[in-house]
Amino acid sequence: MEGKPRLPFQSVLPPLFSNLLNLKEVSHLETFHIPGGILVVVLIFFISFSAFFSASETALTGCNKLRLKNLARTGHRRAGTVLHLLGHFDKTLTAILIGNNVVNIATASLAAAVCTAYMGASGLALATVITTIIILIFGEIIPKDVAKDQPEKYAMACSRLLSFLVVILTPLTILFGLIKGLMGHFGSKKLPRSATEEELMLMVDEVENGGDIKKEDSLRIKSAIEFSDIRVREIMTPRVDIRAIDISEGNKAALAIFSTQGFSRLPVFKDDYCEIIGVLHARDFYAAYLKDPNFDLRTVLKKVVFVHTSTKIGLVMQSLQKAKVEMAIVVDSYGTIDGLVTTEDIVEELVGEIWDEHDLMVSSFRKIAQNTYLVNCDSNGQNANLFDLFKYLDLDNTEYGLENNSISGWVIDSLGRIPEKGASFDCKNLHITVTKTDAHRVKEIIVEIKPRLAPQETHPAL
Repeated sequence: MEGKPRLPFQSVLPPLFSNLLNLKEVSHLETFHIPGGILVVVLIFFISFSAFFSASETALTGCNKLRLKNLARTGHRRAGTVLHLLGHFDKTLTAILIGNNVVNIATASLAAAVCTAYMGASGLALATVITTIIILIFGEIIPKDVAKDQPEKYAMACSRLLSFLVVILTPLTILFGLIKGLMGHFGSKKLPRSATEEELMLMVDEVENGGDIKKEDSLRIKSAIEFSDIRVREIMTPRVDIRAIDISEGNKAALAIFSTQGFSRLPVFKDDYCEIIGVLHARDFYAAYLKDPNFDLRTVLKKVVFVHTSTKIGLVMQSLQKAKVEMAIVVDSYGTIDGLVTTEDIVEELVGEIWDEHDLMVSSFRKIAQNTYLVNCDSNGQNANLFDLFKYLDLDNTEYGLENNSISGWVIDSLGRIPEKGASFDCKNLHITVTKTDAHRVKEIIVEIKPRLAPQETHPAL
């Protein structure tokens, strides 16, 4: 059987491109009776839709929902459309994948048919190489790179057409959804994993580094994340720093403390320090004292809330709100009073130090030399804590394995005793020297940050 003489590859390729680019009719194709120009337009159409689907997938997976919600609140309709697509992301993604594969397969099939008709079996390899390169560059890499830079903008620009295509492809998405559900019965089902605390911290750091929020806001967000993990022992005023009065001391003792030390409330005990019977508020005391200087203190005492040292401060806050008081007495496992905590102490863990008109603005930390800091462990009657110290030194406390204890307690635990002036110890690259103490606690220390030693290089034995 006679056939048409097959031209060599070098002589066939130029006529192929000249016919297509000059939009002449492909008259010698037995399979196609379509003008070459139309074939070029169809191929460009398929490549364009491949780029559209690829960029849409990248834009939807990379856009920020918070920004879109903010735009939607201001009346931006397309932002609402994108949020609707994200709300049905499985269906949207399935439609995108179906559309992308259809146009890519159609592009490859059409190119293969044209090249094979011109060049025979040898044209198939050429069509595969050309379509792979074109689809990879113009249908995948470039559109995804463009959509990645401004995902919200691109997602809103293509939202209407994408919504229309999702509706058109609904029968196929339903079919593939059923297949996916059927396949899911044969695989292991894993519950969606929520973000861990460490991942949330990393997210906050990334947003801060990107310049979207200030460092102060970042610290507040981190404090809120850590809030539920803080135990009351980490923020309480220890027992040795509690100022309380015996009910037997009477009104004069209470008046002397309120008028000279500026406290707003005082624990009141009976006979023994561990027998706290109530809390005396300065406002209630002065109101009753002006009427009768010899009134009975018991008549104005508020009830006491007791909490354990290991209780989380979120639960302590709930207990204080339920009892409608602002102070709780902290006890250990043996019922012995360990300290006290107030609502202000808890709130300060979120917003930082709170000062009122009666507080003296005394800084707990002060730089006295290069990498050397003076730390007042008992500024303004409040025990400075380790988290505040490490925040001031711009160090990561997790590297040192420390909890948010008082600095005085940390020093005593590290030395194993109540130290004398001049005692010192090292904690990794920190050198701590005690400069002031009293009978119960450390009052002042000096912290020196030493340069970290680089790991010594090991040389193989000769």
